Amino acid sequence: MSASADSDDKTRPQQAWAHKEGKIDLLPLAPAQWGPEALAARAQIADAFFRFGMAWDEARLDVLCSCFTEDALFESSEGNATPFLSLRGQAEMRADIAGTMAAQADQRRHLFSNVMIEQLDLEQGTARALAQCVVTAVGTRLQLAASVIYTADLRREADGCWRFSYFFVGMDRYVPSAE
Repeated sequence: MSASADSDDKTRPQQAWAHKEGKIDLLPLAPAQWGPEALAARAQIADAFFRFGMAWDEARLDVLCSCFTEDALFESSEGNATPFLSLRGQAEMRADIAGTMAAQADQRRHLFSNVMIEQLDLEQGTARALAQCVVTAVGTRLQLAASVIYTADLRREADGCWRFSYFFVGMDRYVPSAE
């Protein structure tokens, strides 16, 4: 094995790391709530993911923060379940994410897929959801910036909006800035 191949193995994320390290618990397909209120909740939860991505892409920190509860926990990792970033509350998120957005001179586009509502409790107004995302970046050229798995807990707040109370961004790999 060459030195570069050995180096790649050390930085390559383990297949299914999010599950193997306990960050997600993908549930088997089972009957679920599909009535009008549950369908509306599921659509609103998916919208929270989509809105987060679009807000990041457009550097709209106000919109991004509106997707989170005041006391939300935001965590991020790369290639494993151990967070390298942990932010508590909208104020801390706003300060840190503003700096990250300012440092990204490229144009990001979050392309969400596989939004799944794993648990939905309409009486309690709580949910657990998973999503996947590919993030492209354009600097002088188009490139893949990240492949991501998200796990999130959400609460329906008094205004009827479903917001993230816990949000984990698990990047398989991340490119800080497009060339």
